[in-house]
Amino acid sequence: MTKFKLKIITPQGIYQEVEIDQINLDTTAGQIGILAHHIPLASGVKVSQMNYIIDGKRTYFSVAGGFIYVNETETTLIANAIESQEEIDLERAQEAKRRAEERLKIQNDEIDMLRAQAALQRAITRIHVKGL
Repeated sequence: MTKFKLKIITPQGIYQEVEIDQINLDTTAGQIGILAHHIPLASGVKVSQMNYIIDGKRTYFSVAGGFIYVNETETTLIANAIESQEEIDLERAQEAKRRAEERLKIQNDEIDMLRAQAALQRAITRIHVKGL
């Protein structure tokens, strides 16, 4: 299978640059899988699980939203935050989930509710990815 370059960038800098066979993730347009020589694409990325495949081995990540840009030879993921399955601290993710659920019960103003819902989604995604 033909490989292509994946570059993952976060606010802290380049997280990873790797040659991969395939990447799968949830965009604002739906779930997509990208192989080498994919048509050009630019899309938003949802808070979701992402994985890539190298030589048949799948590696999982939790992505806290962002953007993906694809051209024929390279894919760039600009992520708000990203953690590999190994990097996720399950206890910390469970505590973040509990805090977000508590904030949702209080029902303050709309901005607080949106932030709590976003925090809950990120925590649930991290817990899910850790369990894969």
